Amino acid sequence: MLDLSKLRRRLVSTTAAATFVLATALSGAAQAGEFDGVTIKFAKAPHGADEIALMEEWLAPFKAATGMEIEHTVIPWGELEALYSANFAGSDVYDVTYQTSTHLNLFGARGAFSDLHDHFNAADYADERARFPDNIVNPSYYGDELYGIPAVIGTIVMYVNLDMLDAAGLSIPTNNEELMATAKALQNPPEVWGFNSPSTVKDYGWYWFYNMIHNYGGDMVSDDMETATFDSPAVRSALQFAVDLRCSGDDAIQPPLGQYDREAALSLFKAGKLAMMVEEPSRVIPLEAEGLPFKWTIVQPVGAAGGKQTQFSTTGYYAVAAKSKEQEAAWALTKYLVGTEFATKFNNHYGFVGTRDDVDSSGGNKLLQDNFEWAMTTWDGLLPHPKIAQMLDEFGKALEAVTTCDVSIDEQVAETQDRMEKILARK
Repeated sequence: MLDLSKLRRRLVSTTAAATFVLATALSGAAQAGEFDGVTIKFAKAPHGADEIALMEEWLAPFKAATGMEIEHTVIPWGELEALYSANFAGSDVYDVTYQTSTHLNLFGARGAFSDLHDHFNAADYADERARFPDNIVNPSYYGDELYGIPAVIGTIVMYVNLDMLDAAGLSIPTNNEELMATAKALQNPPEVWGFNSPSTVKDYGWYWFYNMIHNYGGDMVSDDMETATFDSPAVRSALQFAVDLRCSGDDAIQPPLGQYDREAALSLFKAGKLAMMVEEPSRVIPLEAEGLPFKWTIVQPVGAAGGKQTQFSTTGYYAVAAKSKEQEAAWALTKYLVGTEFATKFNNHYGFVGTRDDVDSSGGNKLLQDNFEWAMTTWDGLLPHPKIAQMLDEFGKALEAVTTCDVSIDEQVAETQDRMEKILARK
């Protein structure tokens, strides 16, 4: 993600009176000095090179108000699973950690995290709980257990060259059938293409296509997370759409697989040679700063004709270790991390969408404000199954295989379903 703002404020209390005021404003996280002498170990993979300094700044008001000391440890993304596994197996654990939906319930199902359902739904947290839309909270559960509080969602959007559409007298498409027709009318391959959405393993193709499974009314795993549902009408329809984009001969609206990676497609869009593309909203501010020589906008990714139109991304959570000896202090810190004050600073800096309806990370940008509203109403995220990361790998491989245009969808679906069933069956 790219930074949306370099503006940061240092909020450090300097008097006992200021400390008390801060304590009463921390979304009910704690009373002034309640955790004097308590040290909480906090671990997180970084979203930027400057995150150590930023965390010190952003946590300063909470530390000053509550008396809590926080030891912040940076966990490299590439070593995350191994380092967390080793830590959680020991006795001196990280009390609070940042987890994504690919790992939250992997560790939670092993007993690493406390179930936060009762805390999250307690009467004294009701006003805060009401700020979290159910469409973001509900997919976070594993069975009846809530191992982390959702804090960050990414979202995907579709960038549109408005000048190209206006010149052809066309409207922005809202479903896949409209997209195929509109892109076909606009393009002149191989110089100018109608659409691009990454579908290679290298470019995490599953990330950009997962929403279509939801749009067709299905998922990759059953709601109870017990059964692989890859061999289903929803998944087949999503894969067929991906194939149609690239493999329809003269009607194909997307370049052949491998011709343009994600960054090259972005360059094609900036050059006015790509009408529409699926990307992250973090591109908005840099593209506005570049001053592209044509009018453009962002809209929600297209939906399924006769189905839904949703946004998608993975989710970031804050979790409390089951072995933590400071459960109440760890929960107090977690409440602050997902509270309005911290979440606003964090999401404004990194360009994420927050999981609360009172955390607008748009920075006043109209396009990003629109995206925030879409996320609050149509976001449909990843079911955080303990083995979802392995299943996503299989989905990514299947998507890349069928979009080579040389592999049968039927055969690929059957093979992938078999591998996913074996993944779920492993203990």
